[in-house]
Amino acid sequence: FLLSIITPMSSTLPSIEDCSICQSFWNDASSMISETEKHVFLVSMVDGTLKDENFQYYVIQDALYLKDFADCLHRLSKNDGISAEDSKRLEEFAIGASEAEMSLHNSFFKEWNIQANAEHATSMPNTLLYTSNMIRVVTTRSHAEGLASLL
Repeated sequence: FLLSIITPMSSTLPSIEDCSICQSFWNDASSMISETEKHVFLVSMVDGTLKDENFQYYVIQDALYLKDFADCLHRLSKNDGISAEDSKRLEEFAIGASEAEMSLHNSFFKEWNIQANAEHATSMPNTLLYTSNMIRVVTTRSHAEGLASLL
């Protein structure tokens, strides 16, 4: 989606060349993907050995990230010079991040009987660094750079 905002839109299916470019991206990233799939956090989450407190920490940090991610999408949707269609799509993605994605997180919070909003949860250093950079780029750089910071 985000790449489509940066590049011209086409109402036709992707060309063979576009598909081969996508495949080349996947091929170039395959070693990184392979390493990521072996990360102890992901492996333990999949095999059911991840400690509850580690998963809770992750979900809380992810919820805080999603709040800022949705805000960035909303800000990008208001940029001058983008089409009404692109603005609408960005706003829809912002709403999706705010509502649909958070509904899953909120179901965990209810189950755990915790509140994970700005008043009750704190972004840890890595989350804060990541989201602060996203917000900084979205608010101070070009539209394309703002989109790229969300990828």
